[in-house]
Amino acid sequence: MTPDTPMPRLTERLNERTRQALEKHYAEEAAVDERLAKLEQVGPAALDRLVEVANRDTGQSRHCRRILLAVYNADDWPLELNRLRCIDRDLQSAALTAIEWATYSGRELHEHLDDGDRLMHRFWLIEKGGED
Repeated sequence: MTPDTPMPRLTERLNERTRQALEKHYAEEAAVDERLAKLEQVGPAALDRLVEVANRDTGQSRHCRRILLAVYNADDWPLELNRLRCIDRDLQSAALTAIEWATYSGRELHEHLDDGDRLMHRFWLIEKGGED
């Protein structure tokens, strides 16, 4: 193969494309890591806000409980997106943050709460009509 053949140019182009693809991949991974770090910072406050409202007896409490139960056990408590329309914007933001955090966290969301499993069971009973 002589320097006049197209192979060296092809190899250079392939190397450049590989370099660009790797740079793009690393940038995307860095963005994901940054997003996860942000979720770890804001997730606990969002979860606490939802639990605070879910523990009350207001018009929004039931919707917050149902959102939390959907994250806890989606098979028995499917997420009904219309519930997001029934709560204030700050609660909507908290709910979406908690859902995203639950998606990427290495732990179940209720594990971030003191006695979270018992709390979710209590919400479960309230929503099934077993506790007021």
